[in-house]
Amino acid sequence: MNSKNLIKSIFFILFSLIIFSCSNKKKSNKSTETSNINTETQSTQSFSTTEENYHTDSDYKYEHRTGTSGDYEYNYNVNGSDDDGNSINGNVDMNGKYGSGTIKDEEGNEKNVDVEWNGYGRMEATDEDGNTYELETD
Repeated sequence: MNSKNLIKSIFFILFSLIIFSCSNKKKSNKSTETSNINTETQSTQSFSTTEENYHTDSDYKYEHRTGTSGDYEYNYNVNGSDDDGNSINGNVDMNGKYGSGTIKDEEGNEKNVDVEWNGYGRMEATDEDGNTYELETD
């Protein structure tokens, strides 16, 4: 075998290995994507979102979110207290640092509030009368 044929053979073998490696990687990525979609489908059953706008990232405490990249909306159950120390609870929707929602006092009275993050897992809410509430996510 001369050196030209040897070089051609080596090149052919390397090229074949590269093609085979790439096709296995594509198959692996497709199975991972399918697994992720199945996981998201199961998770979304407890939320009122669609699969197209639902994202999960288990690296973070608050892993469930809706929206598109860069424009995520989060929904939280919250509890906390008013300025007098009375307990309140409710639900808020957040988009970035700000949001809005509804809270209930111990007597069941509902109030609409505007909400702003003021720490990790903590928010400050203000109702239409100017009353403020300290909230924490559940």
